[in-house]
This record gives sequence, C-alpha cells and structure tokens, in this order.
Amino acid sequence: MMANKCEQIYQEILLQIKSGILDCNSALPSSSNLSTIYKTSRPTISKVFSRLKTEGYIEGKQGGKFYVRQPKDQQVSKYIFGILAPRLEQDESRMILDSLYSEIASLANNYQFSLLWAGMLTKSQDIQSILNDVERVIINYTKNNINGIFFTPLEFHPYANIINKRIMDYLTLYNIPCILLERDYCVFPSRGKADLVSIDNIAAGYVVTNHFIEQKNTRIAFVSKSDSANTVALRTIGYKQALYDAGITKINDWIIQVPQIDEKVINQLAKLNIKHVVCGNDFTAMQLISLNQRINPKQKLFTISFDDADYAGHLSTPLSTYKQPLASIALTAVETLIQRINNSTLPIRTIYVNGELVIRASSGA
Repeated sequence: MMANKCEQIYQEILLQIKSGILDCNSALPSSSNLSTIYKTSRPTISKVFSRLKTEGYIEGKQGGKFYVRQPKDQQVSKYIFGILAPRLEQDESRMILDSLYSEIASLANNYQFSLLWAGMLTKSQDIQSILNDVERVIINYTKNNINGIFFTPLEFHPYANIINKRIMDYLTLYNIPCILLERDYCVFPSRGKADLVSIDNIAAGYVVTNHFIEQKNTRIAFVSKSDSANTVALRTIGYKQALYDAGITKINDWIIQVPQIDEKVINQLAKLNIKHVVCGNDFTAMQLISLNQRINPKQKLFTISFDDADYAGHLSTPLSTYKQPLASIALTAVETLIQRINNSTLPIRTIYVNGELVIRASSGA
C-alpha cells in the first residue's frame, strides 16, 4: 500500500511540474506540508522527492528546500488522465485495484500521459457525502485539463448502483471520456454508457467451479459479501451454469450472500454438508479458511476464488484463484481511452482480457 501511495503522490507532483503549475525554479512545499496534504508520513514524501531528483525534475537536499528544474530530456505529456475510485473503508478489493492503478501509472512514459490519482476513501455511508466528494475530485481534475478518466465503480454500499449512475452523470455533465475498469456500474444484463475493460466474469465463474467438478465434487457452494460489485453476480451466473452442465440443479441453498463472514456461514456450510466453496474474491476465501480453522478445525474447507491478490500465494494455505491479468487490463484500458478521446463516435465497447486459473493448496488439488 505504501508503494502505491508513493506512486500516487509522485504522479501528482510530476503533473504539476509538467503542466507548469510548479514552474521552473519554484520551491516545492515542504515534506511536512505534503505529508499533511496527502495524509502520509514524511519518509514517504522523502522517497517521492528522491525519485523526482534522481529523474532530474527537482534539485535540492533532504531537510532543505527542493526546487523545480527543467530536465534536458523532459518528455511533454500528450494526455492528462485521472483515476476515479471511490471506496469505503471496508472495501476489500482495494489491494488488487491499487495494483491495477500502479500498472496504469507505469505506462505513462510510453503513452505520453500524466496521471492524476486522487485518494477517495470515504468514512461516510451517506449518499450525498460520497457524491460531493466525487464531484469535488472531478472539478479538480477539470481544472487540470483532464482528457479522460479511469473509473472503478463503488461497491459494498447498499445504494452503490444509484451512486455510480450519478457519478456517470457528472462525467457526462463535465464532458469527460471514461473507461470502466474491472466492473460495470449497471446490473447485468444492462450495460453502462462507457467502454469497459475487464475479465469475462461469467466465464471465470464457470472455470473455477468446473475445477471442483473435475475433481468429482458435486456439492459446491458460492459464498460472497452483500453489496459486492456486479462482477460477483456475473461470477455466480458462471457458477450456476457449470453446475447445470454437470447435471447438478438443486443449488438454491448453496448460494450464500452475507454482510460478513462469521460463524453462521461456517455452521451453514456444515449443515449443508458442503466442503467445497467458490468465494466471490480472495479476501472472502482467506477469511473463510481462517475462520473455519478456528471454529471447526476437524472439518476441512476447500476454496477457490478470484483475483490472485498479492497475498494469495503467501498464506498458510495458499489460495487457488482466477488471476486478474492486471498488466493486460491496464494496457488495454490506456489504449482504449486514447482511442475514445480521439474518436468519440466509436460504439460503446466491452473488452474482455483473458485471465488464468492458478491452482494452489486451498482447492485440495
């Protein structure tokens, strides 16, 4: 998370340098001031200063003032992009998404863009408070002459669909091209009014479920958190289809959607005599395995999930999971946004990037 915070601050200061907001010979704000603005530590700001100095954008010494200088080989940005990613404190997908945003940032030089990456963690559940925060970020982006936005719709909020549609209304109002990252803001089968780059979540749900079926398992549950992103609903469709194709049709009690993973879920699985579980994402799988080991250690649970988050392969029980191809999603999203900016008359597109099944210990294989 710290590395991602460094990248966010680096990109924002670099944009201010390249756009002339911080012009040649301007003094940068102190590390103390920046740590307050970005709500981070001084060592994090020091790392940003060190990188900017190494790359020739600023000069000065740690502990003193840093000044902007014009590097001889400075590349002028052709585009200014922004990331719009409202999230709640309990948003468990933040790690995989921050990794995706870092992949996008890494493409900035090759595709001649600068990236604004505003942190949008909100502690409030109030709809209007969230929308006010979002509009404030969008207005700030427009002041920086933004060319386009990568938008990851909000999840884990009971009115997420309403909020996300209002956000899209703002982007339309301010005439900002948008690429939806990883998820749509509309419930299937409806489709949003923006290009979408993601994995095929229905196919992914089918693939992971079929892995259990190929192991001759016929009682397979699907466990997810309430108010999850629309991607989880799509994964459930794939799960159902895989079971149906295998001749397994009586599954109504096997789809378990709960506000939190707790003892009730473990007891429900035991009551259903289910040992094999498809989880809505890696975080849910990690919670389920850990909780089961404490509550019901004699009854082993086997899981398979989605994302392949950074921690997935490093747990005491490494997770079998459907890997999100973050580098490919980032590359495709950048190229798609550039195409959209240069030709606004293109039809709305849904672009699927192939993921991959990663088998580890959690699925019992």
